Amino acid sequence: MRIEDMITTGTLRSYGDQSPVKKMLHAPTMKLYVVKEEPLHNKEIRKNLKDWISFWQNKFANSNLHVQVYATFWNTPEGYVSIVMEYMNGGSLQNLLESMGFLPERSIKQLVPPILQGLQKIHQQGAQCHGALGPSQILFLRDGSVKLGQGLQYRVQVQGNQLFNSYILGKPKDVQSLYDPTILETPSLWSKASSEKVHFPAQEDFILERANDIWKLGWLVLNCAIGTLEFHPKAQLIYEGSRIIIEEIAKYTDQLKDTCCLLHSEAKIISLVESNQKIPSEPNKITILELLPSDKFSQEFIQFLCSTLKIDPRQRLYTEQLLQHPWLVGGREPKGPNVQLKELLNISNAWNAFLPEEFQGQGAQKLERLCDALCLVLQNSEKPTVNKMQLQENSPIIKELSYDMGLNSKAVSDRIVQIFQPFI
Repeated sequence: MRIEDMITTGTLRSYGDQSPVKKMLHAPTMKLYVVKEEPLHNKEIRKNLKDWISFWQNKFANSNLHVQVYATFWNTPEGYVSIVMEYMNGGSLQNLLESMGFLPERSIKQLVPPILQGLQKIHQQGAQCHGALGPSQILFLRDGSVKLGQGLQYRVQVQGNQLFNSYILGKPKDVQSLYDPTILETPSLWSKASSEKVHFPAQEDFILERANDIWKLGWLVLNCAIGTLEFHPKAQLIYEGSRIIIEEIAKYTDQLKDTCCLLHSEAKIISLVESNQKIPSEPNKITILELLPSDKFSQEFIQFLCSTLKIDPRQRLYTEQLLQHPWLVGGREPKGPNVQLKELLNISNAWNAFLPEEFQGQGAQKLERLCDALCLVLQNSEKPTVNKMQLQENSPIIKELSYDMGLNSKAVSDRIVQIFQPFI
């Protein structure tokens, strides 16, 4: 695969570090990929990224739980690495939450097992953790399949350099997301735990970074259930409390002893932050638990959240234990509306479906620009491996292109076949 044979067909939204993410078509094979351009600010970041990408490619090739990485092009463009990845045509959980606001319990229950299984594989293969388990790193195919993204924003951090990390992870975004904790003025929930040794007893197989993965999973599930904490009057304090739990838990073992979890010890976390910041304490007008009413969420769901959001990281369940949690395997019907995850994805992605003929002008122009680019690239690339059957109107790539352009698939097929005629 050569980067010169790739044609940009669109730009995807990027979260966290704002690295460019492009949807690109590989002309000789007519396959769509995502290409992420990650900046290489120094040798440490280059090494971190190289090690993580190599680990991901070696351990998760052909995995149905992890987004595939096909190739890397270092210093292309200059100062960046271009990472060629699997194109997930159902978008991200971030997109879905921004379309829907929140998800019913049944859909969350369908979402969680593949995330846990993907996380379990990462932990079992020797990696310390995923690190960046957030809505933008949960990706879908249109059939409802769920895969984990690489979480590269965790790997570009430099341990101990908080100023540098805040620059990398805290850039202002063109479009803010209610579901990205970095919109609040706190250090990112993607941040790494301190490199100092944990100063409390723990069993030999305990790894703090993995326990923090479970905490971030809990945040993810909570975001799915309630949408956003933006309207919570003490959201800022809760996010700061979460930062303390991830980064500085060893310093606060005395203050946070005899606590349960974020849901059942919310007042104690807020009180700790108020004390640290010398803020006058005021009664809570609403709690997180009150945002999870019993007519919409089962008791088993609340217990699952509690298991992931334990304040003491040693008390958080491992991925193996969570996969056997009664909420996932108990067989009890979830509460709330009977809506499948695939149905929500169809609704969320329906905005760019086939357009009436009078509104197809922009799509037709986009098709012509693509055909011009194909002509140019094919003249200077390897012989195409695609055949006419793969360019028919019912083929996956033609369907995908017609979907993106809002055009009839037969019209797209006919035009693309014309372009490839001299080459195949």
